[in-house]
Amino acid sequence: MRILAILLMVFWAATGAAENKTYGEVYLSGLAKQDWPLNPTFETHNTMVCNVNGPDGFLSIRSGPGSDFKAVRKLKRLAIVVVDATERRGRWVRVVDAYREVTPEGQGIPFKTLSVQGWAHDGYLCGFIH
Repeated sequence: MRILAILLMVFWAATGAAENKTYGEVYLSGLAKQDWPLNPTFETHNTMVCNVNGPDGFLSIRSGPGSDFKAVRKLKRLAIVVVDATERRGRWVRVVDAYREVTPEGQGIPFKTLSVQGWAHDGYLCGFIH
């Protein structure tokens, strides 16, 4: 029972905690979902992959809103994910595109398209300053 409690705490910390950290040129400013109500007229929002410091090291964009759906693309830390925050299913948000301007360590690189559409869990999407 104690092991189950520890596993639940680790899972909750990974998906619920906001990452406030600087990686090279990028400052992650906490979970992006907290900012979405501040800009209700925006059709889409740019967010950044965060909280992927575990063994996988990536965020799976899925074909539907849930972990049972197929992963259509895997994105490493600091990839920019464009979401439609008005289209949500629980903690899942609709992804309309993605791209990269920095490495996973936060160093600037030329713009790179990471075309994808699907769904992402909002516990892995942070606001950012770059």
